[in-house]
This record gives sequence, structure tokens and C-alpha cells, in this order.
Amino acid sequence: MRRLSRAIRTPLLVALSILSGCGGTNSRGGANSGGKILRIAYDREIDLLNPFTSQNLVDISFSMIEGLVTTDESNRYIPVLAMTIPTKENGLIVSNKDGSLDITWPLRQNVQWHDGVPFTSKDVCFTWRFVVDPGSETYNREQYLGIQGCRMPDDHTVVFHWDGEYAFYDGLFEAVLPAHILGAMTAEQIVKYEPFNRGSATVGTGPFRFAEWKAGEYIRVVRNDHYWRGAEYPKVDAIVWAFIPDANTRLNALKSGQYHYGRIQPTQVKEVAGQADYTIHLIKSNSVMHLDLGIRTKHGQALFAEARVRTALFEAIDRKAIAEQLMEGTVRIANSPINPVSRFHQPDVTMPEFNPNTSRRLLEEAGWTVGSDGVRVKDGVRFSFVILNRAGAADRIVVAQVVQSQLKAIGVEVTFETLESAAWTQRWRSGQWEAVVSAWFLPADPSLTGLYACDGANNMAGFCDPSLDTVLKRSDHTMSFPARKHDLDEVQARLATTARTLPLYYNVVPEMVSRKVGNYRGSGTNLGSFWNVYEWTLAP
Repeated sequence: MRRLSRAIRTPLLVALSILSGCGGTNSRGGANSGGKILRIAYDREIDLLNPFTSQNLVDISFSMIEGLVTTDESNRYIPVLAMTIPTKENGLIVSNKDGSLDITWPLRQNVQWHDGVPFTSKDVCFTWRFVVDPGSETYNREQYLGIQGCRMPDDHTVVFHWDGEYAFYDGLFEAVLPAHILGAMTAEQIVKYEPFNRGSATVGTGPFRFAEWKAGEYIRVVRNDHYWRGAEYPKVDAIVWAFIPDANTRLNALKSGQYHYGRIQPTQVKEVAGQADYTIHLIKSNSVMHLDLGIRTKHGQALFAEARVRTALFEAIDRKAIAEQLMEGTVRIANSPINPVSRFHQPDVTMPEFNPNTSRRLLEEAGWTVGSDGVRVKDGVRFSFVILNRAGAADRIVVAQVVQSQLKAIGVEVTFETLESAAWTQRWRSGQWEAVVSAWFLPADPSLTGLYACDGANNMAGFCDPSLDTVLKRSDHTMSFPARKHDLDEVQARLATTARTLPLYYNVVPEMVSRKVGNYRGSGTNLGSFWNVYEWTLAP
């Protein structure tokens, strides 16, 4: 009830704050300036502004903090702080006799951090040192570990020395951190440095700079008047990212015209199809909704360690009903963690079909028999587990409820624990959970190693398959598309046969955008639809 009350009051308070000029006066983008303010109905309050350690989408961070590259609406890597992306063809990737590579990144000149300090190659090498430090808690740290050294021939050139070929080299450094702010700290100190994580010292090179974070309500960023792309950018004066985790409250706020952009649920698309002032964009995201089972706890190990049992659970879940009825046909059933929009998708992979009778037989064979209360029991252990839900994630919660109902039909009990976003993330990272309904946003050039390798940075479920590790890591260490495609095909097939995770459907993210907004180009990559927010316009 407390959570609902907070969700209801948030849009009204945010709207009043914006209209009244909350937080005082800033330069051209300040709330009191009367400039063009882009208002975003955001689906959660984020945890941190450091894009390397945040466990949320980093739309807000990237409006301030740029990297060497980003991805556009066509799933392509494009340079940002880099002048160009190195390739063998343009001579910026050189192979050495020992199999190592030297990859040169030319950097843009005349770029300044928000505080006026010049951006240089020192910032890039510092960022690399932070990321590879074991104390950095970087979500994709392992992807940087092939870099053996970082040289700075001059202020605008960086040369990374790699231990060999690495497929994902061109998708790294999606953010660069300021050495002059953080360089004297250890990685552990940076991770805990509140001024950078929470805004007062959040310095980037991006089109907007930090202005205010009002906990539980919004983050406001204002125009960077010295942005390197030129005086005409960005096109708006400020952005207010209002935190509205409740999906229905967020939809109503959008319908009332309070906001210019917001993500809605697939089940809400029909309701707003006729909105005259908005356009609905169905963004095919590099994301798959899935059910994960965890074996890091003693109880999870007792329930889910056996592949036969996991298969039984998966066959009791009607994914077709979830996709076609629950999601109203806006999504497609998934059999792989790689979306069909990717050239690495393997279309021939299949998952167990819905068959509750087979589920019951497999559970009986595994020794799980129905007890007096209708819940299966083995060696005194009831087949009962908890799905960890994240407050405000309405789509995931409703899927979890369907899973609960369908597993009850085969004698398996499911209960829920719901946590706010930051607490959910902390619990999930600890591995102290039994099941989650979740979704990964994969990069344009996907690597699955961090998710499914035994030592993967994001393998919180705890499964370990050394033979799969071999293929995963081999897929990362080649720049040959045919070789990598072969390996990732094998990975996708093996994930299906071992019942490690149950893909449910390929996510479609409906984005509701005001017709006043120009130059929006929605993107389904992990770097999101705000990749070109510097050129968004806002009509009166």
C-alpha cells in the first residue's frame, strides 16, 4: 500500500516541481529559465550514475557521460569520442607475430569535460585501468581482460595491446570516466564515491550536465553550453527524468500530456493506439524475457540441480499462452537468448513444448511425489520456491503470476518476494534467490560469456558447464564471422538442451513519444533509444 501511494503521488509532484522551477536556477537549461524542457516518464529510479557499476539501464547516465562508441537505431556501432572505429581494413588493427594485436583509437580533439578540463587519452587509459581492477564491480569486466596494456602516443591517440583477437573489441568503452576527478582513487573508492554516483561530481563530456537528483521523484540534467558537437547542440535546454515505477500510473501521466516520452507495457498498446498527440513505437529490443532458476542457495540446489527436473518445470509453462494471450500477441516466443534481429541468432534451436503430463512423469521419475497438501515432496523437502520480483516491473510480475499458476497444476508451489529496484539488484547479485523472471539487454554484437560461463560476471544463477565455457570463450576470441557464428550456434543449442534458462519471449518495448518530439530514432540495443538525444527537438 505504501508503494502504491508513492507511485500515485509521484507524477503530480514531479509535474508541480517542474512547473514551479524546482531546484533553483541553472544556466540556460535551468528549471526557472523557461527553456525547452524534455519530460521523461521513466519506469524506475536508477541506482547509480556510474554506467560501469549501475545494474540498471543507463539512459540517464549517457545523457551526461559519453564513450568511444554507441549504437544507433540500426544495431550498428558508431563512433562518439572516437574519430572512427578501428578495423584491419583501415589499418588501425595490426597483428603481431606472437598473435597479439595493437588496436589504435584516434580520439576527437577540442572535447571538454563539463568542468572545462580537456578530454584526452589519459581518461581512456584510466577508464581501462578502473574497469579491469577486480574491485571495480564492472558488469562486463571480463570483456576487457584481453587488453594487456594501454599506450598514449599523444593526447588524442590510444593504442590498446590485446593478447589476441577479441570479437567484441568495437563495442567496449561505451563510457569514459574523468581521470582528473577519479584518478587518485582506488577502484573500491570509486565504486563507493557518492558525489560521482549520485550527481554532485558526475562529470562527463555529453550534451547535458547534472543539475539535481531528488530521491524518489526525478533526476534533472541541463544543457551543456560547451558541447563539442557545436553550439546548436543539444536542441533542448533540460531533461527531467521522472521516476514512475507503476505502469498504470505512468500510462495515465502520459495520456494526460504531462510527459513527452515513456515506455509502456505491451498490454497497454491497444489502449493508447488512438492518442492524437503521441506516436507508439514498437521497438524490437535485443532482450529476451526469461525464467532463471538459481542453485547458489542450499534450497535452490536441492530443487533445481537436476536437468530432468528443470525440464519438467519448463514443460509445465505455456509460453504460447504468455506470448499470445497475456502479452496480447505483441511479442514472439523465444527459444534463444539472442534475438532474431541479430545475425548470430540460431533459428533451429527449440525448447521443450508445453506438456504438463510429461512434466508430472519426469518429476515422478526424479522422486518428487505429490504430498498430502498437493505439493510434491522428496526426502522431506517440499517442492516450493520463491520468485524474486522487482517492484514496478509489471510485465515481469504478471509473467511470474502465470508461472505460479501453471506450476501449481503439476504440484509445485511458487510464492513471491517483492523488493524495490536497488534492493532487488543487491539480492540478485548475491545469488541468494531461487528464481527470477528477468530480461537481459544484449549489445549489438552479443557475447553470452558473462551470462553463462562458470565465472561469468553476471552468472548469478550458479550453473557451471566447463565444456560450454570452452565454446563460449572461443566464440569471444575470433574476429571471423563464420567461426563465431558456428560457436554461438552451438552455445544456443546447448543452453536449450541443458535447460539452464527458459526463454519466454523476445521483448518488444512500446515507446510512447509525443508528436512534439523530433529526431527520435528508437533503438533496441542495450544502449537504448536516447543514443542521439543531443539532436532531439521539442516543438512548442
